Amino acid sequence: MKKRILGIALLICTALLAACGPADVTILEGTERDAVLAYSEPAADNLFTAINNNDFAGFHRDFDTSMLKAMDEAAFGQIQNQLLPKIGKYVSRQVKSVELSGKYHTVIYEAVFEQDDPVTVRLVFNSEEDDKVSGLWFDSAKLRQK
Repeated sequence: MKKRILGIALLICTALLAACGPADVTILEGTERDAVLAYSEPAADNLFTAINNNDFAGFHRDFDTSMLKAMDEAAFGQIQNQLLPKIGKYVSRQVKSVELSGKYHTVIYEAVFEQDDPVTVRLVFNSEEDDKVSGLWFDSAKLRQK
């Protein structure tokens, strides 16, 4: 009974979040896509290298104001403690899509880590703050395991 109630609650929350989400998402192609990748790829390289090397200064180098406030050194440690034991270090990535929604560009990667493949990584960039990183998410079956 509790599982059924939890399942229904999750469905309702998902529906509400979908309704509140941005309706205008544009998949970028060609020169628009290339323009986003011109700044997102170096930022992604830096971010993954910093995670692999336990380098907090490098990790937050490309963050916008809100990410700098949200991702302090303790949060960086938590990310490493969640990622490294479950999926290992970053190895490589491939761009799946580049999207535009309002002032944000989102680059979705399919990444390979030492102990997991694929890992979906979403990097969001804020065009109003010099295309700095405004969001970062990792997702894979292994990361969802408890």
